[in-house]
Amino acid sequence: MVQILIDVHCHINLYLTIDKVIKNARDVGVEKIVAVAMSSISQERVLEITSQYDEIFASLGVHPEEVKMNAKIEHQLDSIIELIKKNKQNICAIGEIGLDHYFIKDKELYPLQKTIFDKMLSLAQDLELPVNLHTKGAEEIVFDILPSYKIPNVNIHWYSGPEEFIKLGIDRGYYFSITPAISYSPVVKKVVLNIDKEHLLLESDGPVKYSGEVGVPAMIKNVLKSISVLKEINLDELEKQIEANTKKIFTKMF
Repeated sequence: MVQILIDVHCHINLYLTIDKVIKNARDVGVEKIVAVAMSSISQERVLEITSQYDEIFASLGVHPEEVKMNAKIEHQLDSIIELIKKNKQNICAIGEIGLDHYFIKDKELYPLQKTIFDKMLSLAQDLELPVNLHTKGAEEIVFDILPSYKIPNVNIHWYSGPEEFIKLGIDRGYYFSITPAISYSPVVKKVVLNIDKEHLLLESDGPVKYSGEVGVPAMIKNVLKSISVLKEINLDELEKQIEANTKKIFTKMF
């Protein structure tokens, strides 16, 4: 059976030329893409895009930076939750959600951030959907909160925190998605070395830039190759394993 590549974390709604992004991805074997929402506005846009492209699957949720970017988010939260519930058959995960104490320095925003995170986790539990998590600078708190909810599966995107939580995450069955930053970041490389192949996933986090180049789903093919070299695992074996991992966590994509 021919393996396929899946980008499990991409902000597809932020590209101006989605057709081109998808074509370039397909050309290198990337067959499916998880489109993650971040804001009130992006929920609707992601749903619109997923209705237009068979390759795109929606992951809806409120990003932790929204507490800084959107002064109205607290009042919009209930309507976002209702929108997600209404479209539960059309989404494969809840995300991008989480906590951020690295980019968000104002501690007065942390309680609201946690309130939103708790509501998103409760929603994932109710809808029996996996979560796509952001944990930057708040890894310990996130890991303390997660056991309070019965979440089917957890993916931690672009993890760069303490090593101790990688082991804890693996013990709990969490997955970690790796970005193109593996090509230059010692931190990402160290993270990859500490994760067994049974808990690895691939992501572009596009259109974030890597060394000045706009990230796109097609880049995950080179992420796969970099992991293969770094961990000294046969490329075909690794590709097969990561596809199997993706099928376990994002069951509604298959």
